Amino acid sequence: MSLRFDPYQIFKSSKTPAGLYGRQKWLDEESTPAWQADFEQTVRQLWREQLSNGSWAHSEVETVQRLFGLHLTVRYETEQIIKAVEWLIAKRCQAFKGYGKNMRFSQETLHGLPFTLGSSGYLITGATLFLATIFGYGEDDRVLEAYNHLSDEISAKGGRWCGWSCSNNILRAFVVHPIYSRSRATAMAVEYLARTQSPTGSWPRGVPFYQTVNALAHLDSDCAEAQVESAFQRLNETQQSDGTWGRSQKEWNTFLVVHALKNKGRICKYGYVVD
Repeated sequence: MSLRFDPYQIFKSSKTPAGLYGRQKWLDEESTPAWQADFEQTVRQLWREQLSNGSWAHSEVETVQRLFGLHLTVRYETEQIIKAVEWLIAKRCQAFKGYGKNMRFSQETLHGLPFTLGSSGYLITGATLFLATIFGYGEDDRVLEAYNHLSDEISAKGGRWCGWSCSNNILRAFVVHPIYSRSRATAMAVEYLARTQSPTGSWPRGVPFYQTVNALAHLDSDCAEAQVESAFQRLNETQQSDGTWGRSQKEWNTFLVVHALKNKGRICKYGYVVD
């Protein structure tokens, strides 16, 4: 099969972190003056107002937003990034004792992030573990303690952390960790999702479709592969004429889809899906 429409168009001229990633990795613009100027402008904005303790505004969610943007742009550990990750770990993971006080976030707060609105504790914990892992802290004792705690929790709950959004936020952290991506906890979460997926490739209302496809595409298990394959068929049918997916956050949804297709070697430069 092949995608019906070019999915790359929405990234052209985009200055968002996801757009810049798409232009660099998928549209081969990294060497162009336009991309370089846009990259420098966006990265300057991401660094702006970082505090001496490494955070932004002493806010966990603000710091997560900035670090994820830097993950898509700068992509390597700098001294400033390490300070921010250390600050997050200290706030969220030290002597892991629950999830801290509940905070209120709006849906707009999470635009451009692979996390979804639910319990703030699970959201920030999942985001912290995700960022800690991708920025080189996957073997940190504090991080491992949190992963172990969450592994025990999903075993006790039979394959799901709290609600669907909470499970998405924690699964996102598990799929990027070199050890825990292959753990029984991850397998249980994936198997739970498989039992709820319909023949059309969708999951129940409340399961964030694009985030789930993208998370599962990080894994190599047969159970994850089968779900991703079914979801890909649905994505081919629901792609819009401008090449995007979804009614809101079209660029972000399309980024998640294309990234998943790329992870599975199913899409080439011009949008054709490889059988």
